This record gives sequence, structure tokens and C-alpha cells, in this order.
Amino acid sequence: MKKLLITLLFLLFAFPVSAKALELLMAHNPNCHICEKFIEEVAVDFEYSYPGTTSHGRMTKKPLPLIIINVYEQPEWFKEAYKLRKIKPIRGTPTFIIWNGSHEGGAEIARLVGYRDKERFYSRLKEMFQDDN
Repeated sequence: MKKLLITLLFLLFAFPVSAKALELLMAHNPNCHICEKFIEEVAVDFEYSYPGTTSHGRMTKKPLPLIIINVYEQPEWFKEAYKLRKIKPIRGTPTFIIWNGSHEGGAEIARLVGYRDKERFYSRLKEMFQDDN
């Protein structure tokens, strides 16, 4: 038991994990042709990493997972976050929200509204993270 505890402590300090991982939420309307264009051009192979730091202060790249949320079938945590005003109103689709933290305890930190093309989308995403530093 003592060896197991020591091993777990070692792993915790050797490979720290940020408690506040970011996610990219997409408010998606299944009847929106622009949303479908995004899914065909970007979502099928979406991969993006943002600059971050480990708990030891070292620079690293962290993956930004894409979570697609149907505006007509929102998960309960999303509805609750909206009620608590952790998410601003969605006025059109697609809307992309940078979400900070766990689903239950997180908050919106930035958003992109609309989609034109893949190149412009990644450019806007990159600008958001450069402005954040």
C-alpha cells in the first residue's frame, strides 16, 4: 500500500495536469447550412492546440477539444450554465465558445460567431489565443 501511495504521488508531481482545461463548444443548428459546412470542412479532422503552462511553469501546447452542441437538444450542464449566465445568449449559429473548466464549474471566456472557411476559422482561433497572452 505504501508503494502504491508513493507511486501515485510521484505520478501526480511528475506529470501535472491543469484543472482548468479549455474546450471549444460549437452551438450547432442541424438546419443551418453554414454549420454543416463547418462540420464538413473542419470538424471531421479538427485539431488545435493552444499555448499553456504546466504547474511547474513550463510552456506547453494543450489540445483544444471540439464539443458540438445541438441548440435544440442542449445538455443539462449547458442549460444550467446559461441560466447562471456563465454563457452569453446565442443569437446565431454557428457560435463557437471557448469554455474554461469543467462543464459544471466552467465559464465562457471568449467566442467566435459565424464561419466563412477553414483558413479564416483557424486564423481567428489563433488570434484569440494571441490576444489572451
